[in-house]
Amino acid sequence: MTRIIKKYDERRTEFLNTAQELFFTKGYEQTAVETIIKKMRLSKGTFYYYFKSKEDLLDALIERMTEKILEEVRKIVNRGDLDAIAKLNRAYAVTRTVKLENIKLLKVLLKVLYDDKNLLFRYKIYRKSIEILAPEFSKIIRQGIKEEVFNTDFPDEAAKLIFEMACIFSEKVPKLLLGNDKNVDEAEKEFRVYENAIERIIGAEEGTVKIVNRNILKDFSEKIKN
Repeated sequence: MTRIIKKYDERRTEFLNTAQELFFTKGYEQTAVETIIKKMRLSKGTFYYYFKSKEDLLDALIERMTEKILEEVRKIVNRGDLDAIAKLNRAYAVTRTVKLENIKLLKVLLKVLYDDKNLLFRYKIYRKSIEILAPEFSKIIRQGIKEEVFNTDFPDEAAKLIFEMACIFSEKVPKLLLGNDKNVDEAEKEFRVYENAIERIIGAEEGTVKIVNRNILKDFSEKIKN
């Protein structure tokens, strides 16, 4: 049984890696299921054994990146030498790092997710990210309450609300980062608003939450556009 599961996981990973490479070189819309199976020299039936559709495969790629973020965030949450504020800011930092490491995938996602015809798919991705990551942020908030640096009676709800806001926030910022330096300035303002909103939700002092600065945003913008 273990060997069968391993073989399944290995084949699924092979599909993900092959599709990701094709999405990078050809683009998501230009890559058909037939293109993927041709490159892998497999049948269409084999593809549909692992994935319901090309969208399902892209969903799996996003989930793989989100799981990597979760892995890194958990490492921070489980550290006993960090206070809640440090954990919160580091959690945002590692999230950014993983996204930068997957910048090619992010480029693909920007084109796909922000197409109006993919609105439902985008919503589905948002909900899944909340489901996966919010519980870890809730742990940080609970620690902050114990340390008396955060003040909220609803840590679980606060964590979910922070991610709900991030989903709304992400509707605008990626488009700004694809623009010029003036747009990067606007994106920085959006982040300041988001940081301030987080502080109010968790009952933290102003200036506690530090997600990005202009240099980081500019670097991110250049990597997305190049």
